[in-house]
Amino acid sequence: MTQKFSNILKALLLTVLFTALTVSCKDDNPAPVGNGSQSGFTVIIPENIDLISGGTITISQEGGSITTSEKIYLETNGKFTPCNITDASDEHFTFAVPNNIESGTYTLHVTKNGKRTLLGQIKITIVAHQIPIPEGATVYGIIETEDGEPVANVVVSDGENCTVTNSDGIYGIASEKNQGYVFLSVPSGYEPLTEGVLPKMYQKTVLSKGIPENISFKLKKTVGQDNFKILYMGDKHLANRSQDILQYKKFLADVTAYKGNHSSEKIYAITLGDLTWDQYWKNGYELPNYVKTINENLKDMIVYNVIGNHDHDPKSIGSNKSATNPMLTHVAPAWYSFNIGKAHFVVIDNIDCIAYDGVQDRPYTQNVYEPQIEWLKKDLSYIDKSTPVYVMTHGSLFSYNTSNPKAYNLRANTGSDKLIEACTGYEVHFVNGHLHQQHTMLPTDSPANGYSHPVYEHNIPAVCADWWYSGYYTPGCHITTDGVPAGYAIFEFSGKNMKWGYKGTGMDEKVQFRAYDLNNVDFSNVTWKNLKDSKVIAEFNKRYVTPYADGKRKNQVLINVWNWNNDCTIEVKTVNGETLAAKQVREYDPLSIAALSVPYWDRDALTSIPGTGTTLRYHFFQVQCNDADTDLEITVTDKFGNTYKEKMERPRPFSTEEYKIK
Repeated sequence: MTQKFSNILKALLLTVLFTALTVSCKDDNPAPVGNGSQSGFTVIIPENIDLISGGTITISQEGGSITTSEKIYLETNGKFTPCNITDASDEHFTFAVPNNIESGTYTLHVTKNGKRTLLGQIKITIVAHQIPIPEGATVYGIIETEDGEPVANVVVSDGENCTVTNSDGIYGIASEKNQGYVFLSVPSGYEPLTEGVLPKMYQKTVLSKGIPENISFKLKKTVGQDNFKILYMGDKHLANRSQDILQYKKFLADVTAYKGNHSSEKIYAITLGDLTWDQYWKNGYELPNYVKTINENLKDMIVYNVIGNHDHDPKSIGSNKSATNPMLTHVAPAWYSFNIGKAHFVVIDNIDCIAYDGVQDRPYTQNVYEPQIEWLKKDLSYIDKSTPVYVMTHGSLFSYNTSNPKAYNLRANTGSDKLIEACTGYEVHFVNGHLHQQHTMLPTDSPANGYSHPVYEHNIPAVCADWWYSGYYTPGCHITTDGVPAGYAIFEFSGKNMKWGYKGTGMDEKVQFRAYDLNNVDFSNVTWKNLKDSKVIAEFNKRYVTPYADGKRKNQVLINVWNWNNDCTIEVKTVNGETLAAKQVREYDPLSIAALSVPYWDRDALTSIPGTGTTLRYHFFQVQCNDADTDLEITVTDKFGNTYKEKMERPRPFSTEEYKIK
């Protein structure tokens, strides 16, 4: 691009004629107090300007209407900043910008003869030095450290195209600005600056697609990133109901305590969607409230976020982009990437809202919005094939095969096959939530063993467990519908290797299973205080009463291993050394029945089978004992050789009190 053409673009003109308003002339608040007479100015305002802090801005005008006796105001969010006009002629005027002005889009006003006139808008980008606009670029900028050191070879993207910074840290993209944002893929050895716990690694575009705008970023150097941990946090469903905010604060207190106990380690966090609950936005808890809650209760941690189906705008009509606007405005883009240590992380939105019609039905489907696939291929083109890739989505790609505990089904018609194909050649770990339950699929499991590259999937239980209900109805027994305690997954990285585990909220991370003495599990004596519907009672009996009736489970022990995968092992012995067979079974968790299903179903308004209730899963093991009294020694060994033991004294009573987290 020639300098002449660059100057033409920078000086793209906006001629405006506006009505003057009568104002209070106080410098700190020149707000209008009534309508004034007509008065016009013809000015020529550049839409975008790079400004060194404390510099001046020159605006072209016709007729010399604005002179040094007037005052300019820069306004944003109702705050007015006065600026003195230092020079004026028939063709231009120049005003000084105070040092405290930050980068942003401002409305430009002038006061003249006690009246205020709105002149137009200008985007001001505060820079340490002027940046040349790369040829053809409509977004450009510099990536540098807090000390002003340029960072080369950083991938920058507009959600469709990718490029890298040059040796001066400068990038440029000929962007159509279709996605409305630009992000940098945070490089290894660096961390983004943060606003609270949210990383400042993206900015929204604000100018029309043909206008170049400066979008620059700062990074901070870090060391020791080869070894770090990721805390994966599943669905939250915050809505300011069922004491969810109080319970969530306890969860964040647990995260804070864990971080404090591992203060010498680098720890980051990634949420997995459904930060809020769109159905309840109208009640006053929306995405900005989530940001406020997490920032007030979690400190000194970088938290990356994934969009969930309940984080899409329910009032959107027929557009994935408009449905993601609230998330983009307040939290993060729908898709982006970053690097930590020797791993590459990618966020993908696999919730399709194209059928939204602006009403409460919110008819989303699980699918990968097509532009993401092409973007992902470009993003990965900068990543060496030996680098493990972690792709975070909200919806899972695979589901349990209900007839085979060692097999999984690829979810059909969800775009998952294209997502897997785009990652060909990499060891890829898909990490997601949505199900509020747990499963871990290994590359050796079916159908994963049919791919040419290692494919894992880690479905992480929800922070809210069962939408906060069990914790509300039965405090101390906050568990998912498959009996997993609410909590978070812990991925521990060492170079390119990774080990995973799980920690229940308020629990020691060495506790990885629960054992139930089924001689004492009996739901036939449930007394319904409110539930009257016979169909609902019949369904409860079918699911949860009949399996334990008539001595069907005599002398059996049921063990729920919540972080189970097919490379784990379980050993059960009597205290006398006899080994008992542990048979993998698809079961309901008894504690979930008692803590969730009983109180949640016991409602007089319930006239149909509720969608929330204890569900069947495969991470259970059934042990047939010879009698009711012999104690057991249970040992679970995970994929990485870690062992978890419990001596189970029998008979063990069964009640919610027995298993409450104190």
